[in-house]
Amino acid sequence: MALGLEIVAREVSGKKETRRLRHKGFVPGIIYGGDVAPRLVAVHAKELSLECDDPAFLGRVIDVEIGEEHERFLPKEIVLHPVTGHPVHVDFQRISKDSKVKIGIVIEFVNEFKSPGLKKGGIINVVVHKLECLCSPASIPPVIAIDVTGKDIGDSLLLADIKLPDGVVAAHPERDSIIATIVGARVSSADTTTDEGGEEATAS
Repeated sequence: MALGLEIVAREVSGKKETRRLRHKGFVPGIIYGGDVAPRLVAVHAKELSLECDDPAFLGRVIDVEIGEEHERFLPKEIVLHPVTGHPVHVDFQRISKDSKVKIGIVIEFVNEFKSPGLKKGGIINVVVHKLECLCSPASIPPVIAIDVTGKDIGDSLLLADIKLPDGVVAAHPERDSIIATIVGARVSSADTTTDEGGEEATAS
């Protein structure tokens, strides 16, 4: 189970029940999928907010006893309040040991100090922040690490060059073929104006 995440059963839905749950410090949710009916649940709001800060949370398998029943699921979608940014509803997808799930896994770049392009002041222009993959729940990695050793300005980081963990395949290899590129640092128009102004002042 996700560390510190309290999940309890709820019997009814509707606006009145939602207000009651939020007053008690819980967020309404639902577990769906598999061969059984969806199940209404509630999650401790403060604990859920802390978990949401972890980019890997949506790829974390949760095993928990709810009442007298055991449930195993993945966080699928978290709805946030448009103003406060706090969770207001959460969907969970029920899984089994034989399930195959489609999930976005966070991309992480490593060995940046070994990249000639980054040493020159270049930056990583990220095209794919999360790689959508197909895998079994037991094979979900917390992140996909991409080594930028030796990469110079103008180089691309390609999906074809990445060794994915065993049991993990890209769901959309053609769409996500380019993960990132190393580009030169952008010069702002303000910097350009200042430089030109300095040159003109010197010339005069």
